[in-house]
Amino acid sequence: MTRVFSIFERIGLGGGGKVKAVYHRMNALSEIAEFDPILLNLNHSPNQKLKFAELQANGTIASDVQNLTVPEACYQSAIDAGIQPFNDFPEFDQTSAKGHKVVYSLNGIPVFTDTVKQTPIGVITKRRVPHPDGELLYTLIEGEVHQLMRRTTKGTVETTDFVKSLPIRWFKTQDRQFVIGKNLITDTICRTQRIFGQNLFELISWDDAVVFFDGVTSAYLSPVTSVPRALFLHADHRGPEGDIVPRSKFLIENFKGEAIITSTHVHKQQIHADVTPSAEIHVIPHFCETTSVIGAPRRNLVTVSRLELTGKPIHECIEAFCQIKDEFPDIDYLIYGLGAGEQELEAQIVRLGCDDRVQLAGYTSEALNVFRHALASVYPTTTEGFGLAILEALSNGCPVISYDVNYGPREMISSGKNGELVQRGDIPAIADAMRRVLLQPEQYQRNTDHGLERYTRQTYVSNYRDFVTKLAKSGISD
Repeated sequence: MTRVFSIFERIGLGGGGKVKAVYHRMNALSEIAEFDPILLNLNHSPNQKLKFAELQANGTIASDVQNLTVPEACYQSAIDAGIQPFNDFPEFDQTSAKGHKVVYSLNGIPVFTDTVKQTPIGVITKRRVPHPDGELLYTLIEGEVHQLMRRTTKGTVETTDFVKSLPIRWFKTQDRQFVIGKNLITDTICRTQRIFGQNLFELISWDDAVVFFDGVTSAYLSPVTSVPRALFLHADHRGPEGDIVPRSKFLIENFKGEAIITSTHVHKQQIHADVTPSAEIHVIPHFCETTSVIGAPRRNLVTVSRLELTGKPIHECIEAFCQIKDEFPDIDYLIYGLGAGEQELEAQIVRLGCDDRVQLAGYTSEALNVFRHALASVYPTTTEGFGLAILEALSNGCPVISYDVNYGPREMISSGKNGELVQRGDIPAIADAMRRVLLQPEQYQRNTDHGLERYTRQTYVSNYRDFVTKLAKSGISD
């Protein structure tokens, strides 16, 4: 069986198209008997394990997908190096319990305090130990030490990550910026986060595996990953204007791996125009299940997106809707999502006096259901690797108004048929596109399946079965 790792910087309960795409890939691979999909998390926080458990519980991630952190992947190396379990807690001769809190004392003086909670991943104990230079906060999972954090009086945070009570790595941050780290298995001190990450990656056992790097931010780990590697380029290597970021260009051209993947042919062509790729580029489109929506009640315009206004200028669409809202008094504009632009959008809604017609509806985990009951989706974007929300909307009978930009909108939307493409920033044009769709929504809705045969689940799973099988047999390049 081939283990298929996907590198993840940290797990969130929400997430945009890139995150959904990774989850979709892992879920699809879990259906293939010869593959064992593993999410390899760079973050060892116990909250990450809780979030993964929640995503599996709500069906976002399949039950057969494994979750592994980098320290956990280094566990066997720690065993081989003779690392001993930590158990150096203060001695005590008395305990007193009240509810979920237990106080441990020695000669009548408290030496540490436990707060115990039952969770989906087992019993989590928060153990607080007094210390002259900042309290020590241990997290234990099922009685085994998982993490130690110490916030010092100097404003730094020191973190030690454990696996089954074995210390694996220690690092110090200040204002969330890496200061220094130490590999506790090899006693190697690292003064940059990049070298620190690579130093640990060299200890991972990669037997019978392939590794996916999603986006360029983790691609620096590829040189020390000793199995076949693939870099999936979404859109995070491009700036708000769609131009490739110079640092990203360097990482793509120097990626140590056997394959580069993107989700559209247009994007593949643009990558060849922008850089000299270090490996062959493959195109594997995303997918979304087509749902029968005949007779489903529909009303309102919707946007499902991160509220990041530089790349997702939702404020332009609010302004455009205000130009036509009086023509359609029974139609409101609902915006689903979270992000740094939320306060700016709230202020705009108040300023335009449209709070009775435009609503920030918060994050939704039911995006498909939102599209299923909407007249149309408005998807403003300055650049896309694919635009999974577009595919989700069309697959659920919801036409899409989007900007005429690379790469997904131009491949999936045919103006006048299953939606409208407009020039970014052209408020009157956006308003006119909304008007055209709302005047004859059923005509647009009937055509939403246009071209969707390219994005079926069957095709998607088959593409990944073929790709991973070929990648696993390729060996690694020099």
